Amino acid sequence: MRREARLQVLGLLLSLALPTVAAGAALEPTPSPSDHYGESFTFIGDLEDGTFVLVQLSVTNIGPGTGTGICRATVLRPGQRPWTPQKKVGSKEWGYEAATSTLRVGACSARSAGGVTKVEAVLEGGRVELEYAAQVAPQSPEGSEVEVGTARYRHEVTLAFSPLKATVQPPKSTSVAQAGGGYADHTRSTIAPAKLARRWVRFRALRGEDRLVLLAREGQDGEFGPVYSWAEGNSPHRMESFTLSRQGAKEKSAWTVDVFGGDGAKAMVLRSTSLLQRSAPVEGLGVLGGLVKPVVGSPVTYLHRAVLEREGKTPVAGLMEVTLEGEP
Repeated sequence: MRREARLQVLGLLLSLALPTVAAGAALEPTPSPSDHYGESFTFIGDLEDGTFVLVQLSVTNIGPGTGTGICRATVLRPGQRPWTPQKKVGSKEWGYEAATSTLRVGACSARSAGGVTKVEAVLEGGRVELEYAAQVAPQSPEGSEVEVGTARYRHEVTLAFSPLKATVQPPKSTSVAQAGGGYADHTRSTIAPAKLARRWVRFRALRGEDRLVLLAREGQDGEFGPVYSWAEGNSPHRMESFTLSRQGAKEKSAWTVDVFGGDGAKAMVLRSTSLLQRSAPVEGLGVLGGLVKPVVGSPVTYLHRAVLEREGKTPVAGLMEVTLEGEP
């Protein structure tokens, strides 16, 4: 149990940052000798029946060893138990193949070539396959870089809006194939996760006519950035700040996020509607938790169905993540 908890901590803390790279090597990690180095390629799907699916390929020096690879998946099906497998591998079991534009981490892979991007995760007797109808095209919206001392975090969106075909087969289950909307990003950081942010808000409307993504971070120093919204067909729009409030606690939490533009006026409001998952991997570590908190902190992430409201426009439904550095 303790080993599984350590893997969850490593997997969670790898979701945000990256330096600009050539398009042909957009799935190639750029390792750092920093003890706090972590780099992740995250692929998300919102499927037609309401299933949420995520595959993440990561490389990190956090924890025992260096150059550790981690593949994890999350499948949340309406009315079904969550499936959240992950696998940790040594530095010899992951790598990037330039000839095929493929990143492999154990039995998981991501390949982007020929106008499509294919992701596969084979874990714990189950399988997830994602096929995006686009090749990765990295873009870093303004303000996507964060510096803390000499350490740096960078975030880029690799697939903002893409039709998606997904095949999901949890262990001892039949394979189910369906369509949906897809998103992917790439993050790279040498900042200790505990120092990177006080809280994050992410919103992704990936299905329907109005598709939009939003990312908002508040640093430990109270400064904001990156904060931006990005509607399909437009350029990313930099925002100024946000406020976050909630009613209830833990699994009964309901969130409201007010996002403000450069003129200080409220530009949009996010309201959660239903909880899909609460993840708090450090909470149950006991004594071990006290050892890892100085580096990884105690992050708690809520994944909700939510609605984005803007004056004069139709509300947009999507997925909202709220990540806190510890519960208040």
